[in-house]
Amino acid sequence: MKKIYITLIVCTLLILSYFLFQPIFDYTTGWMNLPKETNQLAIKHPDARSKKADDTLKEIYKDLKSPAVSIAVSSNEGIIWSNAIGYQDVQHKIAATTDTKFRIGSSSKAVTSLGIGVLLENQNLNLDATVNDFVPYASQNLKSIKLKELASHTSGIRNYKTCFCFPIWEYYNNDEYANVEESVAIFNGDDLLFTPGSSFSYSSYNYTLLSAMIEGASKTSFEHFMTENVFKPLKIKDILFEKESISSPTISTFYEVEGVKTKASFKINNSNKWSGGGLIATPSSLVTLGKALLNHELFSEQTTTSLLKPVPLTNGEINKQNYAIGWRNDTVVDKLGANTQTQILHHGGTALGATSLLILFPEHQLSISILMNRSGSSSALFDHAYKIAKLFIEN
Repeated sequence: MKKIYITLIVCTLLILSYFLFQPIFDYTTGWMNLPKETNQLAIKHPDARSKKADDTLKEIYKDLKSPAVSIAVSSNEGIIWSNAIGYQDVQHKIAATTDTKFRIGSSSKAVTSLGIGVLLENQNLNLDATVNDFVPYASQNLKSIKLKELASHTSGIRNYKTCFCFPIWEYYNNDEYANVEESVAIFNGDDLLFTPGSSFSYSSYNYTLLSAMIEGASKTSFEHFMTENVFKPLKIKDILFEKESISSPTISTFYEVEGVKTKASFKINNSNKWSGGGLIATPSSLVTLGKALLNHELFSEQTTTSLLKPVPLTNGEINKQNYAIGWRNDTVVDKLGANTQTQILHHGGTALGATSLLILFPEHQLSISILMNRSGSSSALFDHAYKIAKLFIEN
């Protein structure tokens, strides 16, 4: 009998360990060879400038070693170039097209900023509005946080951590969240890291609570508000809110890559962080948003300026990442040519099985989105974005 009890305990611990650490176990299996690099692009462009961009995309694809890479560029004229290369589905050899959709990770925050701009323009929100004004279910320690503190990561709200859940890491959540209130409950009762406004600590949960403020101000769901007030006016139909029920033949499979091997990423559910990391999109849809921001298509220049101004801390210093309302606002030197200083507005994104960069060049009225279907770092995409930008700025 004692042996039976010991066996049951061991089996129970093994099963429990599997579900607690499932992403680790999953990572050890299912690897296959990356397909041979292809030169086949989704679109064959006839003009010289686009052909140069096509050739640059081929080089980027080889460097990133992603199953697929997709890029789009917009100017005042609209989308002036886009293309894709590689496979949206490696196992079934389905080629990526410019309609292929990717997770965009934290680039979702830049998308959300346009929704904030609409509410600022209509005076339904202001940057000093507090959580208490719009989110009745927020805990006491969250109530006094201001919108600008959430949007600039100066609120003191923590980031992902381990939890009493399956799997044990919040980042690998695979549960469906029915609404924003359920998502806020993940951190609603936790202590703040610091007094709001006094320091900087990046956390996507800031944007989860921010989406609750948007719902309170607009009196509708975050998904409905963004669809009706941002996407539809710009005729964008291919930005999706990740959830269990979404189904589209143009959504990429998401991959991990190690050397010459690849595998499908661990299955997660990003319904708890749509506004900060849970959107799925095409590069064309993202640069359409970039164009709208630079051209004040949804709100005035004054509102745009307020969105793009880095938020200072309570001591008067600008936060350490030059973070504004959903965008980092930086100046780069010598990236577009010798002795040049160029303002860039940007937000990268890393999601399981995908990497994103959305970067705007206001001086040149240019927006670029790079998306790939492998886990990685968005910092690896900047130099590639500069190469593409120079092609269209010089001409």
